[in-house]
Amino acid sequence: MTPRPNRRSTAVRIGAIALATLVADAGTKVMAVGLGSVHSGLGFVLPIQNPDLSLGLAPGSVPSMLAASALGILIFGSYTAWSATRGAISSWIPGLLVGGGLGNLVDRLLFGAVHDWLDLGKVVVNLADLAILAGLAGFLVSLAVGRSRTGETP
Repeated sequence: MTPRPNRRSTAVRIGAIALATLVADAGTKVMAVGLGSVHSGLGFVLPIQNPDLSLGLAPGSVPSMLAASALGILIFGSYTAWSATRGAISSWIPGLLVGGGLGNLVDRLLFGAVHDWLDLGKVVVNLADLAILAGLAGFLVSLAVGRSRTGETP
């Protein structure tokens, strides 16, 4: 039996990872604007504003997107943080999810749109988007590993 992690230290790790993700995301958005204007030939840096939700797939009004984003961060972030304090998942998972979600939420609050800049061909994303994707992947892998340990079928 693995010992339960200390709840306080887990919460501190989650907060530190979320804050680091938020700061790194903001920094890369600022650098991308500078790189985009100075080096317009840099193929993978394409600073754009994305007013839509979910990689541009779900359009909506700014207030409804702010509400949906805040609610998602609150509900799913709380659930994953609770899971991490119980030792069911690693603390980096809610840290990346909350930090990435807050990075995009702050953009929407300040500018009415998210600043994407990393051109991946079919989509343009930012560091916050990648953090959210990594956190979701970690969460899904944790679920699958947890089920395989208990003998449940996914």
